[in-house]
Amino acid sequence: MVNIVEVEYSRTGASSKINNMGMREMKEKAYQARDAQYLLLKAPPASGKSRALMFIALDKLIYQGIKK
Repeated sequence: MVNIVEVEYSRTGASSKINNMGMREMKEKAYQARDAQYLLLKAPPASGKSRALMFIALDKLIYQGIKK
């Protein structure tokens, strides 16, 4: 069978760097959009989507005053 789709990702190592809060690039981008009413995270498996949403949920509970 012929492979009709070939995908190559650049490997710069940027996704493994963390900021001062312990967040990687994808989590930091999601956290910057934490004020949005709706948020869709698209990332590969095991990239930290659940943990990113935990950071956002804690921010909404503590700093944004949202109770539910």
